[in-house]
Amino acid sequence: MADRVVIKFGGADLATGEKIRKAAEMVLASGLKEIVVVVSAMADATDSLVGVMSQIGNVTDRDYAEIVSMGERTSARIFCSALRSLGANAVYLEPAREGWPIVTDSSFRDAEPDIEKTREKVKLYLEPLLGKKIVVICGFLGQDEDGNITTLGRGGSDTTAMVLANCLRAREIILVKETEGVMSADPKMVPEAKPLSKMDIHEMFALAHGGAKIIKAEALKYKLPDQTLRVVSFSNGIAGGGTEITGVFNSASSEISEKRGLVAVSLVCDIVPRNMSRLFGSLGNRTIYGISTGKGSLTIFTSSEDLRTLVNSLHSLNAGKALSSRGNVGLIELTHPDFIDSPGWIARISGALASGNINIIEITTSKATINIFIDESKIDDAVKVVRDALET
Repeated sequence: MADRVVIKFGGADLATGEKIRKAAEMVLASGLKEIVVVVSAMADATDSLVGVMSQIGNVTDRDYAEIVSMGERTSARIFCSALRSLGANAVYLEPAREGWPIVTDSSFRDAEPDIEKTREKVKLYLEPLLGKKIVVICGFLGQDEDGNITTLGRGGSDTTAMVLANCLRAREIILVKETEGVMSADPKMVPEAKPLSKMDIHEMFALAHGGAKIIKAEALKYKLPDQTLRVVSFSNGIAGGGTEITGVFNSASSEISEKRGLVAVSLVCDIVPRNMSRLFGSLGNRTIYGISTGKGSLTIFTSSEDLRTLVNSLHSLNAGKALSSRGNVGLIELTHPDFIDSPGWIARISGALASGNINIIEITTSKATINIFIDESKIDDAVKVVRDALET
């Protein structure tokens, strides 16, 4: 929808009454007509509640979800009050009220949204409010079909925002943070870190799973192709700027790509930084498609052009005892956000290849991507059996 936006504020942005008022002023200054605001618990509120429960001990998962939900439920009330104090017509939604939209399974501490049932609730209860009221919604929380409160895991407010934007087909999702959008490194550790204007969704997924506390990685899978997703700074406001997360995951199926004409160069050597630096430096501008290590050995998968020069260059380094090369190597690259949290994918893929009598040279993984190196003559057959295995 052209004038429909979901804005999410994190706990640090709601740490004080002054910051809450400023956040509410940002929302009103946007001039947008259809606004959903997702709020996290105020700074340290969740940690405090979790700490109390850990001191009590033996708190059930159901009670945990009910108690920890109080952080977001309080934030929603306060933020709604701030909007009203500025003259806005605002309403808040929480799991205890009729019209709560986020439906999940019954995993109380790390629930999974039921996107189709949530879509039905959104259409019935939330969408009719848009354009008439600013809707404030508790982040992080869900409700199972029995009416029990669930939580979406730490960072779950990002999931709330992305799920609602998906179901509403919102034009834009704005995630408000304390940093200047997505940074090149954690500014607390690297003072020279710089803000990035754009980042591909796969890059953001890898960064998030690597520890960057910008957006919950799993939330990214709900982004639609025609939506804009921006991470902006609280201090600079929401009107523009920040980092745009471009692209989209194909959540319906795995993304499969293939590459032929590769070579596997294996070196018997000590896996130490000095050797690695010299070896990688000798590759020049060649693309590295995969790296694997074994007991006293390293294999690099790269392009096969001018192989003689490459092998001689590596040999002249005297960085190892011996080396060999294997040509006619192909690569199948599989990407899906579910790979990282659901066990058994590699077993399913390798089993499918074995059933097709296709030998695996190497498998490497990184975050949501699985790389399978095989004889390039088997690429077409391998793509077929792997695709069939993933779709069953």
